[in-house]
Amino acid sequence: MGERLELKLKSPVGAEPASYPWPLPVYDKHHDAAQEIIETIRWVCEEIPDLKLAMENYVLIDYDTKCFESMQRLCDKYNRAIDSIHQLWKGTTQPMKLKRRPSPGLLRHVLQQVYNHSVTDPDRLNNYEPFSPEVYGETSFDLVTQIIQEMEMVEEDTFVDLGSGVGQVVLQVAAATSCKHYFGVEKAETPARYAESMDREFKRWMKWYGKKHGEYTLERGDFLSEEWKDRIANASVIFVNNFAFGPEVDHQLKERFANMKEGGKIVSSKPFAPLNFRINSRNLSDIGTIMRVVELTPLRGSVSWTGKPVSYYLHTIDRTILENYFSCLKNPKLREEREAARRRQQKENRDSKSSSTAKVLCREGGRWGSWR
Repeated sequence: MGERLELKLKSPVGAEPASYPWPLPVYDKHHDAAQEIIETIRWVCEEIPDLKLAMENYVLIDYDTKCFESMQRLCDKYNRAIDSIHQLWKGTTQPMKLKRRPSPGLLRHVLQQVYNHSVTDPDRLNNYEPFSPEVYGETSFDLVTQIIQEMEMVEEDTFVDLGSGVGQVVLQVAAATSCKHYFGVEKAETPARYAESMDREFKRWMKWYGKKHGEYTLERGDFLSEEWKDRIANASVIFVNNFAFGPEVDHQLKERFANMKEGGKIVSSKPFAPLNFRINSRNLSDIGTIMRVVELTPLRGSVSWTGKPVSYYLHTIDRTILENYFSCLKNPKLREEREAARRRQQKENRDSKSSSTAKVLCREGGRWGSWR
Protein backbone atom coordinates (compact mmCIF):
# COMPACT_ATOMS: atom_id res chain seq x y z
CA MET A 1 0.00 0.00 0.00
CA GLY A 2 1.17 3.52 -0.76
CA GLU A 3 1.81 6.23 1.74
CA ARG A 4 -1.32 7.71 3.26
CA LEU A 5 -1.82 11.20 1.88
CA GLU A 6 -3.16 14.02 4.03
CA LEU A 7 -3.32 17.78 4.23
CA LYS A 8 -2.58 19.75 7.38
CA LEU A 9 -3.60 23.22 8.52
CA LYS A 10 -1.70 24.83 11.36
CA SER A 11 -3.64 26.50 14.13
CA PRO A 12 -3.37 30.30 14.33
CA VAL A 13 -2.74 29.94 18.07
CA GLY A 14 -0.41 26.94 18.03
CA ALA A 15 -2.94 24.22 18.86
CA GLU A 16 -2.76 20.76 17.29
CA PRO A 17 -2.88 21.04 13.46
CA ALA A 18 -6.06 20.02 11.65
CA SER A 19 -5.62 17.00 9.38
CA TYR A 20 -7.61 16.03 6.29
CA PRO A 21 -7.22 12.66 4.54
CA TRP A 22 -6.77 12.54 0.79
CA PRO A 23 -8.95 12.06 -1.21
CA LEU A 24 -10.82 14.80 0.61
CA PRO A 25 -14.17 13.57 1.95
CA VAL A 26 -17.53 14.87 0.77
CA TYR A 27 -19.81 15.41 3.76
CA ASP A 28 -23.09 15.96 1.91
CA LYS A 29 -24.35 17.53 -1.31
CA HIS A 30 -23.65 21.02 0.05
CA HIS A 31 -20.42 20.54 2.02
CA ASP A 32 -17.04 18.95 1.38
CA ALA A 33 -13.59 19.05 2.96
CA ALA A 34 -12.00 20.98 0.09
CA GLN A 35 -14.36 23.89 0.56
CA GLU A 36 -13.95 23.63 4.32
CA ILE A 37 -10.18 24.05 4.00
CA ILE A 38 -10.57 27.14 1.82
CA GLU A 39 -13.18 28.69 4.12
CA THR A 40 -11.10 27.89 7.20
CA ILE A 41 -8.10 29.72 5.74
CA ARG A 42 -10.34 32.68 4.88
CA TRP A 43 -11.69 32.85 8.43
CA VAL A 44 -8.19 32.73 9.90
CA CYS A 45 -7.35 35.66 7.63
CA GLU A 46 -10.33 37.55 9.03
CA GLU A 47 -8.95 36.98 12.52
CA ILE A 48 -5.38 38.00 11.60
CA PRO A 49 -5.34 41.09 9.37
CA ASP A 50 -1.56 40.76 8.84
CA LEU A 51 -2.27 37.49 7.05
CA LYS A 52 -5.26 38.55 5.00
CA LEU A 53 -3.66 40.66 2.28
CA ALA A 54 -0.98 38.16 1.32
CA MET A 55 -3.27 35.12 1.41
CA GLU A 56 -6.12 36.65 -0.56
CA ASN A 57 -3.95 38.30 -3.20
CA TYR A 58 -1.32 35.62 -3.74
CA VAL A 59 -2.53 32.29 -2.37
CA LEU A 60 -6.31 31.98 -2.46
CA ILE A 61 -6.51 32.80 -6.15
CA ASP A 62 -4.98 29.76 -7.80
CA TYR A 63 -5.75 26.23 -6.63
CA ASP A 64 -7.43 23.06 -7.83
CA THR A 65 -9.46 21.27 -5.17
CA LYS A 66 -9.28 18.01 -7.19
CA CYS A 67 -5.47 17.98 -7.32
CA PHE A 68 -3.49 16.85 -4.26
CA GLU A 69 -0.32 18.73 -5.25
CA SER A 70 -2.28 21.95 -5.75
CA MET A 71 -4.06 21.69 -2.40
CA GLN A 72 -0.82 20.71 -0.69
CA ARG A 73 0.88 23.84 -2.07
CA LEU A 74 -2.04 25.92 -0.82
CA CYS A 75 -1.82 24.43 2.68
CA ASP A 76 1.99 24.74 2.74
CA LYS A 77 1.82 28.44 1.87
CA TYR A 78 -0.79 29.00 4.55
CA ASN A 79 1.27 27.06 7.11
CA ARG A 80 4.42 29.04 6.31
CA ALA A 81 2.45 32.25 6.69
CA ILE A 82 1.20 31.09 10.10
CA ASP A 83 4.79 30.27 11.12
CA SER A 84 5.83 33.80 10.12
CA ILE A 85 2.99 35.30 12.15
CA HIS A 86 4.03 33.26 15.18
CA GLN A 87 7.57 34.57 14.79
CA LEU A 88 6.24 38.13 14.76
CA TRP A 89 4.28 37.43 17.92
CA LYS A 90 7.23 36.00 19.84
CA GLY A 91 7.87 37.98 22.96
CA THR A 92 4.65 39.94 22.50
CA THR A 93 1.04 39.36 23.44
CA GLN A 94 -1.14 37.69 20.83
CA PRO A 95 -3.86 39.93 19.40
CA MET A 96 -6.81 39.94 21.79
CA LYS A 97 -9.13 39.12 18.90
CA LEU A 98 -7.86 35.56 19.06
CA LYS A 99 -8.86 35.15 22.69
CA ARG A 100 -12.42 36.40 22.43
CA ARG A 101 -15.65 34.67 21.59
CA PRO A 102 -16.06 33.99 17.87
CA SER A 103 -17.83 36.42 15.58
CA PRO A 104 -21.25 35.23 14.32
CA GLY A 105 -19.77 34.43 10.91
CA LEU A 106 -16.89 32.42 12.31
CA LEU A 107 -19.19 30.63 14.75
CA ARG A 108 -21.48 29.58 11.89
CA HIS A 109 -18.42 28.17 10.09
CA VAL A 110 -17.15 26.39 13.22
CA LEU A 111 -20.52 24.75 13.91
CA GLN A 112 -20.70 23.56 10.31
CA GLN A 113 -17.18 22.13 10.64
CA VAL A 114 -18.14 20.41 13.87
CA TYR A 115 -21.26 18.95 12.27
CA ASN A 116 -19.31 17.81 9.19
CA HIS A 117 -16.78 15.93 11.30
CA SER A 118 -19.31 14.50 13.77
CA VAL A 119 -22.55 13.56 12.02
CA THR A 120 -21.19 11.00 9.59
CA ASP A 121 -24.61 9.79 8.42
CA PRO A 122 -27.26 12.54 8.72
CA ASP A 123 -29.95 10.24 7.32
CA ARG A 124 -29.81 8.17 10.51
CA LEU A 125 -31.23 11.14 12.39
CA ASN A 126 -34.47 10.70 10.47
CA ASN A 127 -35.11 7.14 11.63
CA TYR A 128 -37.97 7.86 14.00
CA GLU A 129 -41.62 7.03 14.42
CA PRO A 130 -43.55 9.83 12.68
CA PHE A 131 -45.18 12.34 15.05
CA SER A 132 -43.64 10.72 18.12
CA PRO A 133 -42.00 12.90 20.81
CA GLU A 134 -38.63 11.75 19.47
CA VAL A 135 -39.13 13.28 16.02
CA TYR A 136 -35.83 14.91 15.16
CA GLY A 137 -35.60 18.37 13.66
CA GLU A 138 -32.64 20.71 13.65
CA THR A 139 -32.94 24.40 14.41
CA SER A 140 -31.12 26.85 12.17
CA PHE A 141 -28.21 29.05 13.15
CA ASP A 142 -30.18 32.18 12.28
CA LEU A 143 -33.11 31.22 14.48
CA VAL A 144 -30.84 30.57 17.46
CA THR A 145 -29.16 33.93 16.81
CA GLN A 146 -32.58 35.59 16.89
CA ILE A 147 -33.46 33.82 20.13
CA ILE A 148 -30.17 34.92 21.70
CA GLN A 149 -30.97 38.53 20.79
CA GLU A 150 -34.46 38.25 22.27
CA MET A 151 -33.26 36.60 25.47
CA GLU A 152 -30.56 39.07 26.53
CA MET A 153 -28.93 36.38 28.67
CA VAL A 154 -26.61 37.35 31.54
CA GLU A 155 -23.89 35.63 33.56
CA GLU A 156 -26.32 34.43 36.26
CA ASP A 157 -28.50 32.58 33.74
CA THR A 158 -28.64 28.83 33.22
CA PHE A 159 -29.64 27.73 29.72
CA VAL A 160 -31.34 24.39 29.08
CA ASP A 161 -32.24 22.78 25.74
CA LEU A 162 -34.89 20.09 26.28
CA GLY A 163 -34.49 17.58 23.47
CA SER A 164 -31.12 18.92 22.35
CA GLY A 165 -30.52 16.52 19.45
CA VAL A 166 -26.89 16.57 18.38
CA GLY A 167 -26.31 19.60 20.60
CA GLN A 168 -25.80 22.37 18.07
CA VAL A 169 -28.13 24.83 19.84
CA VAL A 170 -26.29 24.40 23.15
CA LEU A 171 -22.92 24.81 21.44
CA GLN A 172 -23.99 27.96 19.62
CA VAL A 173 -25.45 29.58 22.72
CA ALA A 174 -22.40 28.57 24.79
CA ALA A 175 -20.10 30.27 22.28
CA ALA A 176 -22.21 33.39 21.80
CA THR A 177 -23.32 34.26 25.36
CA SER A 178 -21.94 34.37 28.90
CA CYS A 179 -24.30 32.25 31.00
CA LYS A 180 -23.30 30.37 34.14
CA HIS A 181 -23.85 26.98 32.47
CA TYR A 182 -25.54 25.42 29.46
CA PHE A 183 -27.30 22.04 29.48
CA GLY A 184 -28.63 19.87 26.70
CA VAL A 185 -30.56 16.64 27.24
CA GLU A 186 -31.53 14.20 24.49
CA LYS A 187 -33.45 10.95 24.86
CA ALA A 188 -32.97 9.35 21.43
CA GLU A 189 -29.88 7.18 21.03
CA THR A 190 -28.62 8.27 17.61
CA PRO A 191 -28.56 12.06 18.10
CA ALA A 192 -27.28 11.61 21.66
CA ARG A 193 -24.37 9.56 20.36
CA TYR A 194 -23.62 12.12 17.66
CA ALA A 195 -23.75 14.80 20.38
CA GLU A 196 -20.74 13.13 22.03
CA SER A 197 -18.76 13.62 18.82
CA MET A 198 -20.08 17.17 18.47
CA ASP A 199 -18.81 17.90 21.98
CA ARG A 200 -15.29 16.66 21.18
CA GLU A 201 -15.10 18.36 17.80
CA PHE A 202 -16.45 21.66 19.11
CA LYS A 203 -13.82 21.84 21.85
CA ARG A 204 -11.11 20.85 19.37
CA TRP A 205 -12.02 23.47 16.78
CA MET A 206 -12.62 26.26 19.29
CA LYS A 207 -9.17 25.54 20.70
CA TRP A 208 -7.75 25.47 17.16
CA TYR A 209 -9.12 28.98 16.47
CA GLY A 210 -8.21 30.22 19.95
CA LYS A 211 -11.81 31.07 20.85
CA LYS A 212 -13.67 31.10 24.16
CA HIS A 213 -16.94 29.41 25.05
CA GLY A 214 -18.97 28.84 28.19
CA GLU A 215 -19.14 25.66 30.25
CA TYR A 216 -21.74 23.26 28.91
CA THR A 217 -23.00 19.71 29.37
CA LEU A 218 -24.59 17.49 26.72
CA GLU A 219 -26.13 14.34 28.12
CA ARG A 220 -28.44 11.53 27.21
CA GLY A 221 -31.57 11.37 29.33
CA ASP A 222 -35.29 11.99 29.63
CA PHE A 223 -36.26 15.55 30.52
CA LEU A 224 -39.54 14.23 31.95
CA SER A 225 -37.69 12.10 34.52
CA GLU A 226 -37.69 12.98 38.22
CA GLU A 227 -34.07 14.14 38.21
CA TRP A 228 -34.88 16.81 35.64
CA LYS A 229 -37.76 18.38 37.59
CA ASP A 230 -35.48 20.49 39.77
CA ARG A 231 -33.15 21.31 36.90
CA ILE A 232 -36.04 22.67 34.86
CA ALA A 233 -37.37 24.58 37.85
CA ASN A 234 -33.96 26.20 38.41
CA ALA A 235 -33.30 27.04 34.76
CA SER A 236 -33.64 30.68 33.79
CA VAL A 237 -33.79 30.14 30.00
CA ILE A 238 -35.29 27.04 28.38
CA PHE A 239 -35.40 26.14 24.71
CA VAL A 240 -37.73 23.35 23.58
CA ASN A 241 -38.60 22.41 20.03
CA ASN A 242 -41.99 20.92 20.92
CA PHE A 243 -43.54 21.18 17.46
CA ALA A 244 -44.02 17.41 17.20
CA PHE A 245 -44.71 16.74 20.88
CA GLY A 246 -48.14 15.41 21.72
CA PRO A 247 -50.52 16.89 24.31
CA GLU A 248 -49.31 14.54 27.05
CA VAL A 249 -45.67 15.64 26.80
CA ASP A 250 -46.73 19.30 26.58
CA HIS A 251 -48.92 18.85 29.66
CA GLN A 252 -46.06 17.36 31.67
CA LEU A 253 -43.79 20.19 30.58
CA LYS A 254 -46.37 22.76 31.72
CA GLU A 255 -46.41 21.13 35.15
CA ARG A 256 -42.65 21.53 35.37
CA PHE A 257 -42.63 25.08 34.01
CA ALA A 258 -45.11 26.07 36.74
CA ASN A 259 -42.26 25.68 39.25
CA MET A 260 -39.85 27.98 37.42
CA LYS A 261 -38.64 31.17 39.04
CA GLU A 262 -40.16 34.56 38.34
CA GLY A 263 -38.80 35.98 35.10
CA GLY A 264 -37.82 32.56 33.76
CA LYS A 265 -38.05 32.33 29.97
CA ILE A 266 -39.13 29.51 27.67
CA VAL A 267 -38.77 29.54 23.90
CA SER A 268 -40.77 26.90 22.06
CA SER A 269 -41.98 26.08 18.56
CA LYS A 270 -45.54 25.66 19.82
CA PRO A 271 -47.05 27.93 22.50
CA PHE A 272 -47.83 26.49 25.92
CA ALA A 273 -50.58 29.09 26.41
CA PRO A 274 -52.65 31.12 23.93
CA LEU A 275 -51.23 34.48 22.91
CA ASN A 276 -54.59 36.09 23.71
CA PHE A 277 -55.06 34.24 27.01
CA ARG A 278 -57.50 35.95 29.36
CA ILE A 279 -57.70 34.79 32.93
CA ASN A 280 -61.11 33.95 34.40
CA SER A 281 -62.62 31.81 37.12
CA ARG A 282 -62.69 28.73 34.87
CA ASN A 283 -59.02 28.65 33.88
CA LEU A 284 -57.21 29.52 37.10
CA SER A 285 -55.21 26.27 36.94
CA ASP A 286 -53.93 26.98 33.42
CA ILE A 287 -50.24 27.79 32.90
CA GLY A 288 -51.36 30.95 31.07
CA THR A 289 -52.19 32.52 34.42
CA ILE A 290 -48.50 32.82 35.27
CA MET A 291 -46.83 33.48 31.92
CA ARG A 292 -46.82 36.09 29.20
CA VAL A 293 -46.51 34.79 25.64
CA VAL A 294 -45.32 36.63 22.54
CA GLU A 295 -44.62 35.36 19.04
CA LEU A 296 -41.12 35.88 17.67
CA THR A 297 -40.84 37.12 14.09
CA PRO A 298 -41.02 34.01 11.88
CA LEU A 299 -37.86 33.13 9.95
CA ARG A 300 -37.86 31.25 6.66
CA GLY A 301 -35.66 28.15 6.81
CA SER A 302 -35.50 28.28 10.60
CA VAL A 303 -35.85 24.52 10.98
CA SER A 304 -34.69 21.49 9.03
CA TRP A 305 -38.06 19.91 8.33
CA THR A 306 -39.56 22.75 6.27
CA GLY A 307 -38.41 25.74 4.25
CA LYS A 308 -41.51 27.71 5.25
CA PRO A 309 -41.35 30.33 8.00
CA VAL A 310 -41.91 28.72 11.40
CA SER A 311 -43.01 30.75 14.39
CA TYR A 312 -41.37 30.46 17.79
CA TYR A 313 -42.87 31.70 21.02
CA LEU A 314 -41.30 33.43 23.99
CA HIS A 315 -42.92 32.73 27.36
CA THR A 316 -41.96 34.72 30.46
CA ILE A 317 -42.97 33.55 33.92
CA ASP A 318 -44.96 36.39 35.48
CA ARG A 319 -47.08 35.58 38.52
CA THR A 320 -48.30 39.17 38.82
CA ILE A 321 -50.95 38.22 36.22
CA LEU A 322 -52.60 35.97 38.78
CA GLU A 323 -52.01 38.43 41.61
CA ASN A 324 -53.61 41.23 39.61
CA TYR A 325 -56.61 39.05 38.83
CA PHE A 326 -57.34 38.48 42.51
CA SER A 327 -56.70 42.16 43.26
CA CYS A 328 -59.30 43.08 40.66
CA LEU A 329 -61.82 40.69 42.20
CA LYS A 330 -61.48 42.57 45.46
CA ASN A 331 -61.60 45.98 43.76
CA PRO A 332 -64.17 46.24 40.91
CA LYS A 333 -63.04 49.78 40.02
CA LEU A 334 -59.48 48.58 39.51
CA ARG A 335 -60.81 45.82 37.27
CA GLU A 336 -62.68 48.35 35.11
CA GLU A 337 -59.57 50.51 34.78
CA ARG A 338 -57.43 47.57 33.74
CA GLU A 339 -60.05 46.35 31.28
CA ALA A 340 -60.17 49.82 29.71
CA ALA A 341 -56.38 49.88 29.50
CA ARG A 342 -56.40 46.44 27.88
CA ARG A 343 -58.90 47.60 25.24
CA ARG A 344 -56.83 50.70 24.50
CA GLN A 345 -53.74 48.54 24.05
CA GLN A 346 -55.61 46.19 21.70
CA LYS A 347 -56.81 49.14 19.62
CA GLU A 348 -53.28 50.57 19.43
CA ASN A 349 -51.96 47.19 18.31
CA ARG A 350 -54.64 46.92 15.61
CA ASP A 351 -53.99 50.46 14.41
CA SER A 352 -50.26 49.81 14.31
CA LYS A 353 -50.76 46.59 12.35
CA SER A 354 -53.12 48.30 9.88
CA SER A 355 -50.62 51.10 9.36
CA SER A 356 -47.81 48.62 8.66
CA THR A 357 -50.00 46.68 6.21
CA ALA A 358 -50.93 49.86 4.36
CA LYS A 359 -47.28 50.83 4.01
CA VAL A 360 -46.36 47.43 2.60
CA LEU A 361 -49.25 47.47 0.13
CA CYS A 362 -48.28 50.94 -0.99
CA ARG A 363 -44.64 49.98 -1.41
CA GLU A 364 -45.50 46.83 -3.36
CA GLY A 365 -47.96 48.62 -5.64
CA GLY A 366 -50.94 46.94 -4.01
CA ARG A 367 -49.48 43.43 -4.21
CA TRP A 368 -47.71 41.30 -1.65
CA GLY A 369 -44.14 40.78 -2.74
CA SER A 370 -44.07 37.12 -1.71
CA TRP A 371 -46.89 36.27 -4.14
CA ARG A 372 -44.96 37.28 -7.23
